[in-house]
Formats: sequence, C-alpha cells, structure tokens
Amino acid sequence: MDNYPVDSTDLRGRGTKGVMSAVGGLGLMGVSALISIPVVGWVLCGALVFLGLGGLFGKSKTDKTSGTVMIAAGAAGLAGILLPHFTRGLLGLGAFALLAYGGWNIFKFIKGLRSRA
Repeated sequence: MDNYPVDSTDLRGRGTKGVMSAVGGLGLMGVSALISIPVVGWVLCGALVFLGLGGLFGKSKTDKTSGTVMIAAGAAGLAGILLPHFTRGLLGLGAFALLAYGGWNIFKFIKGLRSRA
C-alpha cells in the first residue's frame, strides 16, 4: 500500500462516479415504485419510450446512447404489465448495484482526499 497522494483527475472522477451512481440508484428505486402504480406506471413508461425515440434521432453519440437507455427502461417497465415481479426485481437489483458502486466510489474518493491532506 503506497502513501502517495491520489491524482486529482482520478479523485474528481471517483467523486463524480460515486455521486452520479448513488443518485441514479435512488432514481431507479423511485421509478420502480412509480411503475407499480397501474396507470401512472404505464404513462411513465410510455413517456420514457417516446422521449427515448427523440434522443435516438439526435445528432450526438450521447443523445443516441441516452435515447437507447430510455427506450430500454420504458420497455422494461411496460414488460412489467405482463411480468410485474420480474420487472420489480430487475429494477431493484439494478438500483442496489448502482448504490453499491456509488458507495464504493465515494469511499475511494474520501480515502483519496485523506491521502492528499
């Protein structure tokens, strides 16, 4: 184990990944809860697919990637009409994974801050 300070670029990357992953996990938990409400869930998933189509036809690679992810999330939610327990389990597992990944990166961020002090 070395006691050298962590590079500031790596430190910023870990902090950003940690916060964004944790927020994404919490957001996924919220979406999972909203999908379980029959009419609200259907409307939310349909809106995700519709917005995803708009992003899919965007010019930048980021627009296309986010559009694809939104379509996949909307389709998974709509699949919840037929397989509700599977969809909730899948979204719960994804939320847990994002929270764990975010927590790990925040831990490494704090550890890196201490090495710079």
